Amino acid sequence: MSLGVSESVVDPDSGRRGSFGVVCPFSHRNEDDPIVFPDESGVSHQHDYFGATSVSASTRWKSLLTMPNLCKSMGDLSAYWAPTLQANLADVDPTEMAVYLRTPTEADPSDIVTPPNGLQLMSVRSGWTCARTDEPTAQMQYCPPPSTTRLILEYPDCWDGENLSSADHYSHVAVSVHGKCPTTHPNMIPQMATEIRYELKGFSKDTTYALSSGALDTAHADAILAWDQKVLAKEIRSCIKRRVNCDLTWFTAIQG
Repeated sequence: MSLGVSESVVDPDSGRRGSFGVVCPFSHRNEDDPIVFPDESGVSHQHDYFGATSVSASTRWKSLLTMPNLCKSMGDLSAYWAPTLQANLADVDPTEMAVYLRTPTEADPSDIVTPPNGLQLMSVRSGWTCARTDEPTAQMQYCPPPSTTRLILEYPDCWDGENLSSADHYSHVAVSVHGKCPTTHPNMIPQMATEIRYELKGFSKDTTYALSSGALDTAHADAILAWDQKVLAKEIRSCIKRRVNCDLTWFTAIQG
């Protein structure tokens, strides 16, 4: 189920940033990374995957279109992954990842284009929080159950219009400034942010936490986009371009 709305049921609000999103449950984990180490199985630090159910080092975007996917949207077939959270050296299973797409800050939503399938994205900002009303911080916060610990990550929102990836995994995309993309990356895409949720049952504030990539400040996440392009274009048209917040009261943005 998509969290978007049909074009006929909500009036646009010119004072709001349009947005929509999808919730993708935890799928599996391995020591692969199809962006950084394509076709090299077992050479990466461990990753948790969300959405696509059998992502490995050999995964390509076209294979995602036919791979089973847990995302609660008929249109999102993407693969999302992040380092595994560890508590006292034990792996912690996340519950899900919320994927959030919105108008970049100060941007004109009419400038936004639909991102292509196969576009590879790596996060550029991260923060930890307990609830959607709390501002994320650089240091992880222990959130006693039933609260959930949340890792928020944000991604580039400008694309060069030609390349789905680049040698350094970043050069094909960029970050907008005051709602404008640089001339080198003139195509504005929805700003994507993800929220990974953990229930830390059986642990405490005195537990030693780390990521499989290292210290908690190494938090990051990657994605290979794969959508039913008609569905994605409709969500962008219905929510983002019309400045409609499509039921995303559950998401926390990184401030600053």
